[in-house]
Amino acid sequence: MKITKSSQNGFTLMELVTTVAIMGIIAATAIPRYSQIKAKTKKHSNIANMNRIQETFFQYYYRQHMAGNPHFPTAPDSLMTDDWADTPIDSLISTLTPNDLFSSGSVPKNASNNPFYYSTSYETMEDGRKKHTIVIEDTDPTSPSHNQSFSYSI
Repeated sequence: MKITKSSQNGFTLMELVTTVAIMGIIAATAIPRYSQIKAKTKKHSNIANMNRIQETFFQYYYRQHMAGNPHFPTAPDSLMTDDWADTPIDSLISTLTPNDLFSSGSVPKNASNNPFYYSTSYETMEDGRKKHTIVIEDTDPTSPSHNQSFSYSI
């Protein structure tokens, strides 16, 4: 008489159901958290891009100040579109465009690849000094940093 052993390869139905349930629970908690982290990262990236624009425009301002003609790149008082970024800042001085001020060759945009809002203002103080202010804002309603704005003054 020959005795044969039955082989137990594979999973039982109960093991499979348990594994699928555990994976479902992990997915249900991980996916929303991933979305939150992704939105937060985009917001921080947008803020960093606005700060980079501010720093670059102030560097330009200081270089022009040393040359005796302090000014920021001319603001469209609207979005910094590609057409604006390709237009010379001051065609009487040089053909330098806002895009030329950045090492990447273009003015940074938000995480959705939409331009930021940019405006400048000049105010004469009581003592005769001029106060130069720039405002950079994310006006894209789909952006995680929507309505986040920064105002910088000299």
